[in-house]
Amino acid sequence: MSRLFALRNHFGSLRLMALQFLSLAGIGVAWPYINVYLTELDFSGTAIGTLGSAGAMLSLVLTPLLNQIADRRLLHRRLLMLYFCGIALANVVFATSSLHLLLIAAVVLFRVTVAPSLTLTMQLTMTHLLRSGKAVLGQIRSFASMGFAIGSLLAGLLFAIGGYGLLFWVGAAFALLSIQMATVFPPKPKVKPKAVDEDKQPRNRGFYVLAASQFFISMGTYNAYAFIFIYFNKDLGIPSADIGLWAAILGVVEIPFYYLMDAILPKVRIRVAFIVSVLGIALFTLALGAVETLPALALLLVFRGLVWPGFHLSSFQLVNAISHPGNAATNQALLQVTMPSVSLLLTGSLFGWVFDNLGPNVFFVVCALACSIGVCIVIAGFRLFDARPAVSPA
Repeated sequence: MSRLFALRNHFGSLRLMALQFLSLAGIGVAWPYINVYLTELDFSGTAIGTLGSAGAMLSLVLTPLLNQIADRRLLHRRLLMLYFCGIALANVVFATSSLHLLLIAAVVLFRVTVAPSLTLTMQLTMTHLLRSGKAVLGQIRSFASMGFAIGSLLAGLLFAIGGYGLLFWVGAAFALLSIQMATVFPPKPKVKPKAVDEDKQPRNRGFYVLAASQFFISMGTYNAYAFIFIYFNKDLGIPSADIGLWAAILGVVEIPFYYLMDAILPKVRIRVAFIVSVLGIALFTLALGAVETLPALALLLVFRGLVWPGFHLSSFQLVNAISHPGNAATNQALLQVTMPSVSLLLTGSLFGWVFDNLGPNVFFVVCALACSIGVCIVIAGFRLFDARPAVSPA
């Protein structure tokens, strides 16, 4: 019997890896090319920023609502599958239509489903690993970077063979495969656990500090990544067919550092890791606007590969540490999706205007400044966080 349980756990870990790989491979195929595709259809930077704001507005309403329902009714797996269906549908529209109205709807749908799917996948993965006693979140997450890298490389090849249509069809196929892999998580229990008074505890004060911080960090990172491939294409002269290669570099350089984080993060305070990582992201964003040669760009992306895993893992673990089990998924959605959505809603069009009219150098400086403000907020509220050990959430 013990061998059967060990075999089940082994295959469970493999399916977790496959889920991370396939879901990010689908995003890696499509994401680097969406905004480039829109610019070729005469969408301006301001229009692209406005679409980001529109997607953010819907995410602001839908994501916390859907995650709260999932928390209360234990429908996390079904919600994750719904997100993957939305990603697949958006890709199908990109592949089959050039009508602006349909493309606008697809862009909004893509933005409404991608970030929530990544957040919910990470939360469910953390829960699964905590329950099985495995401290390998970084290793599991490294397969997402691997999937993104391979998907991006594949995107360049697909673009060369069949243009935008073929690569978006493949992106849809990866999203549909991810639905099957999501069955690694348990379905809704037949008997819902009874609510206890502890479920009604107020949120830790650090939650609100982190929320304010995430607002500014998201302002810098999400706006920067909305225009990074347009910058590569239009300003650094990287051909459209090579965009996938550079997107793959973004993912490849993260893989070893995600592995290292499993050994590093337990030895430092999560808040300290978060602060140092975001400072590194601010430095990367600042330097990005000053890059003049492709070798320098490659070295800069390696530096990002070092700091981004620390930020990504410490962010999720910090939210998990200050959350009660009854609202962990909701808190992750609020901080990883809602706050970025609020930020994009208020600043997406403005940042698009800055990119169009003041140029990429000023644009990336402003993005770096926003990240720095987010760091200052966490430093100011450092002692408000409750550093109690994470417990297994819903």
